[in-house]
Amino acid sequence: MITPEEKDKIKQEIVEKVNSTLEKNNESFRMDKVNILNKSDSVQFMGNYRVYDRKNYNAVSREINSFLKQYGDVDIKSKKIRDSGMKFTTVSFNFEL
Repeated sequence: MITPEEKDKIKQEIVEKVNSTLEKNNESFRMDKVNILNKSDSVQFMGNYRVYDRKNYNAVSREINSFLKQYGDVDIKSKKIRDSGMKFTTVSFNFEL
Protein backbone atom coordinates (compact mmCIF):
# COMPACT_ATOMS: atom_id res chain seq x y z
CA MET A 1 0.00 0.00 0.00
CA ILE A 2 1.12 3.56 -0.66
CA THR A 3 1.99 5.80 2.27
CA PRO A 4 0.28 9.17 2.70
CA GLU A 5 3.61 10.87 1.95
CA GLU A 6 3.92 8.98 -1.35
CA LYS A 7 0.34 9.92 -2.28
CA ASP A 8 1.05 13.59 -1.60
CA LYS A 9 4.28 13.46 -3.61
CA ILE A 10 2.53 11.88 -6.62
CA LYS A 11 -0.33 14.38 -6.44
CA GLN A 12 2.12 17.29 -6.32
CA GLU A 13 4.21 15.91 -9.21
CA ILE A 14 1.13 15.55 -11.41
CA VAL A 15 -0.21 19.04 -10.69
CA GLU A 16 3.23 20.61 -11.28
CA LYS A 17 3.82 18.72 -14.54
CA VAL A 18 0.35 19.40 -15.96
CA ASN A 19 0.49 23.09 -15.04
CA SER A 20 4.01 23.58 -16.38
CA THR A 21 3.00 21.93 -19.68
CA LEU A 22 -0.11 24.10 -19.94
CA GLU A 23 1.89 27.23 -19.11
CA LYS A 24 4.60 26.36 -21.63
CA ASN A 25 1.90 26.14 -24.32
CA ASN A 26 0.26 29.45 -23.30
CA GLU A 27 -2.89 27.82 -21.97
CA SER A 28 -4.84 29.76 -19.34
CA PHE A 29 -6.25 26.77 -17.39
CA ARG A 30 -4.39 25.50 -14.31
CA MET A 31 -5.07 22.27 -12.46
CA ASP A 32 -5.80 22.75 -8.75
CA LYS A 33 -5.57 19.21 -7.45
CA VAL A 34 -5.64 15.49 -8.12
CA ASN A 35 -8.31 13.46 -6.37
CA ILE A 36 -7.63 10.18 -4.62
CA LEU A 37 -9.91 7.21 -4.09
CA ASN A 38 -8.59 4.81 -1.46
CA LYS A 39 -9.55 1.20 -2.12
CA SER A 40 -8.85 -1.81 0.04
CA ASP A 41 -5.95 -2.99 -2.11
CA SER A 42 -4.98 0.07 -4.18
CA VAL A 43 -5.22 3.83 -4.57
CA GLN A 44 -6.82 5.49 -7.59
CA PHE A 45 -5.59 8.91 -8.73
CA MET A 46 -8.00 11.03 -10.81
CA GLY A 47 -7.72 14.44 -12.40
CA ASN A 48 -8.68 16.59 -15.34
CA TYR A 49 -7.44 19.59 -17.27
CA ARG A 50 -8.58 21.77 -20.17
CA VAL A 51 -6.93 22.85 -23.38
CA TYR A 52 -8.55 25.96 -24.86
CA ASP A 53 -6.47 26.34 -28.01
CA ARG A 54 -7.24 23.22 -30.00
CA LYS A 55 -4.05 23.72 -32.02
CA ASN A 56 -2.13 23.05 -28.80
CA TYR A 57 -4.09 19.93 -27.88
CA ASN A 58 -1.82 17.33 -29.53
CA ALA A 59 1.41 18.74 -28.12
CA VAL A 60 -0.04 19.25 -24.63
CA SER A 61 -1.74 15.86 -24.40
CA ARG A 62 1.27 14.00 -25.82
CA GLU A 63 3.60 15.48 -23.17
CA ILE A 64 1.19 15.03 -20.26
CA ASN A 65 0.18 11.51 -21.32
CA SER A 66 3.79 10.35 -21.59
CA PHE A 67 4.44 11.70 -18.09
CA LEU A 68 1.33 10.01 -16.64
CA LYS A 69 2.22 6.66 -18.23
CA GLN A 70 5.28 6.43 -15.97
CA TYR A 71 2.79 5.45 -13.25
CA GLY A 72 1.53 2.47 -15.24
CA ASP A 73 -1.76 1.83 -16.98
CA VAL A 74 -3.54 5.18 -17.36
CA ASP A 75 -7.11 5.63 -18.58
CA ILE A 76 -7.28 8.92 -20.53
CA LYS A 77 -10.45 10.37 -22.05
CA SER A 78 -10.91 13.62 -23.91
CA LYS A 79 -13.99 15.45 -25.09
CA LYS A 80 -14.44 18.59 -27.17
CA ILE A 81 -16.74 21.07 -25.43
CA ARG A 82 -18.57 24.06 -26.81
CA ASP A 83 -20.18 25.98 -23.96
CA SER A 84 -21.59 29.50 -24.21
CA GLY A 85 -19.40 30.26 -27.18
CA MET A 86 -16.26 28.89 -25.52
CA LYS A 87 -14.50 25.98 -27.15
CA PHE A 88 -12.09 23.75 -25.31
CA THR A 89 -11.09 20.14 -24.93
CA THR A 90 -11.41 18.60 -21.51
CA VAL A 91 -9.16 15.68 -20.64
CA SER A 92 -9.70 13.36 -17.69
CA PHE A 93 -7.30 10.70 -16.48
CA ASN A 94 -7.10 8.06 -13.79
CA PHE A 95 -4.77 5.27 -12.76
CA GLU A 96 -4.34 2.88 -9.86
CA LEU A 97 -1.28 2.09 -7.83
